[in-house]
Amino acid sequence: MILEITIATAGLLAFTRLLYVSKGMPFIGSYYATIFAALFIYVPVMIMWWRRRPLDFLDRSPTIFLRGILYFIIVSLIVFPPYLLCAHFWMLFVYGREGFALASFPDLTKTVIFQILLIALPEEFFFRGYMQGTLDKVFSKRWRVFGTTLGWSWVLTAIIFAFSHSFVSYQWWHFSIFFPALVFGWLRERTGSITASVLFHAMSNIISDWVMRSYF
Repeated sequence: MILEITIATAGLLAFTRLLYVSKGMPFIGSYYATIFAALFIYVPVMIMWWRRRPLDFLDRSPTIFLRGILYFIIVSLIVFPPYLLCAHFWMLFVYGREGFALASFPDLTKTVIFQILLIALPEEFFFRGYMQGTLDKVFSKRWRVFGTTLGWSWVLTAIIFAFSHSFVSYQWWHFSIFFPALVFGWLRERTGSITASVLFHAMSNIISDWVMRSYF
């Protein structure tokens, strides 16, 4: 399983990097996000179909779906207020910004749909659904974290997830992606599906972008 994940991840990241550096080409530039999303869903589906493993990280009942929504709301209310406070002081003292100017969302509906369907869903499908779920079969769960039993699959997936962003397009702050990735992984284990992690992932991206636009 380790070899399977290594080949799948390396192949996808290499192809994604190639797509990224080719964004100047008309077709790729227009459909980059769509191609990316399709690959990060299609590849794990094909692997799991070939290996005859179930897609057990999808909602299997209305109860599981509603649980995902509930945990998304609860964790958002716990995490985002202190994040916004920390982000404010980070912008003031690290970036040297003078203050906060409320940024608008000119097309919020389009932004939400884009973030959920073309960014959060494919990334969570591959990393938290396929990768973390597969690594759970390799590493035993031994830690109790906020009522949920987790193992090395949780940490390793978060590390690989953060690294993958720098591999495609390096930014010095990409190491910090490791921390929200831990929340994504916790939500996946706690709820039994990727619904909560997809929504929280999309919300994280939207809020982070809004914060940046509010200070720059």
